[in-house]
Amino acid sequence: MFSFMPPKVLLGIDISSTAVKLVELRKKGKAYKVETYAIAPLPEGATSEGSLVNARLIAKAIKHAVKKSRTRIKHCALAVPSSLVVSQKIRVPNDLDQYDLDSLIRLEAEQYIPYPIDAVQLDYNIIGTSKDGKHFDVLLVVSRSENINLRVDAAELAGLNVKLVDIESHILEKLMNHLMVNHHNELLAVLDYGAVMTKITFFKNSQLIFSQEYAFGGEQLTSEIMQRFGLNLDEARQAKQSGNLPESYIPEVLEPFKQRMSKQLGRFLQLFYAATHENHIDRILLAGGCALIPGIDEQIQTDFDIPTLIANPFLNCSLGKKIDPQYFTSDISTLLHATGLSLRGMD
Repeated sequence: MFSFMPPKVLLGIDISSTAVKLVELRKKGKAYKVETYAIAPLPEGATSEGSLVNARLIAKAIKHAVKKSRTRIKHCALAVPSSLVVSQKIRVPNDLDQYDLDSLIRLEAEQYIPYPIDAVQLDYNIIGTSKDGKHFDVLLVVSRSENINLRVDAAELAGLNVKLVDIESHILEKLMNHLMVNHHNELLAVLDYGAVMTKITFFKNSQLIFSQEYAFGGEQLTSEIMQRFGLNLDEARQAKQSGNLPESYIPEVLEPFKQRMSKQLGRFLQLFYAATHENHIDRILLAGGCALIPGIDEQIQTDFDIPTLIANPFLNCSLGKKIDPQYFTSDISTLLHATGLSLRGMD
C-alpha cells in the first residue's frame, strides 16, 4: 500500500498513541535476525484524545528510538491503523490497459469513501480472477491523505526515508505467514491490548478473516492508578511499569481491570461467531503492553477454555549484539507491528 520499491533492509516504525517502536530485521538464507530494536515514548502534546496530531513531536520520539537502537539504516516502513482505512473488494474487467484500469478504480472508490476523492490516497491489489475469466477481483484500500502525511512528515523530520506505508492488519497477516508458521493451520485470534484501543484479528490458515477494535486499553488502568493513589500521569505510568504501588493495588485496581479485559474479549468473540459462523478458536495470542500483566494469559485461558499464549514472533530468530535479551523479552509483545513492517523490506 502506498509504496515504492523497498530496499532489502527496512526499519519497521510503529507509531502508536503512546510510543514509537522500532525494529530492524534481517534475513540470511532462511534465517531471521533481529539486528536491533528500540521503544521511545511520545512527548506530551504529540497526541490528542488518542490521535496523532503533532509531526514535530512525533519526530522527536522517532529520533530518540533511532539513536537508542544505534541503527545505521535510514529507509523505513510505516503503518496506519486499520480503523483509518476503508477496504473494499471490487470487480473490474480484465481487458483494460493500465490507464483505464486506474481511472475505473478511482471512479469506483468514490462510491465507498465518505470524503472527497482529492482528500484521500488510494492503492489496490489484484487478488484473483472471476470464474468466467473476464474480470479481476481487486482489493481497494483508501485512507485520508492527512492520516498518511502526518506519519510520513514525522519520519522525514527525523531524518528517515519512508519507502512504504501499509495497514496494520495487513502487517499482522504478513507476520503470520513468515515468522509464526507454527500457527499456520490454526484458527487463531491475535488480541492486541494497546494504550487506548484493543484490537482483535482472526486468522484462518494464516489468512485474515475478521477484525474488530474497541476503545479500551492500558491508559484506563493508568487513569485508575492516578485517581486511586493521587499520582500524576508520569508517576502513574512509572508505578504501573515497576509495580511500586500499595498492596491494595492488586485486589482493588488490577484484578478488576483484568476482569474487564476478559469481558472485552467475550464481546469480540460473540461478534466473530455471529459474523463468520465459526464455532471455535484454536488459540489466542496476546499482544500489546497489557499482555504483560501477570496472569492475564492464564485468566483468559480459564475464562474461555481456549489455549492462550503471549505472542512471540521471534521464536526462530537470533538476536544482534546490540540487544539486551532481558529487556527484549519484556518488550516482545509490543513489537508485532514494527516487526511486520521491517519484514516488508524482504518482499
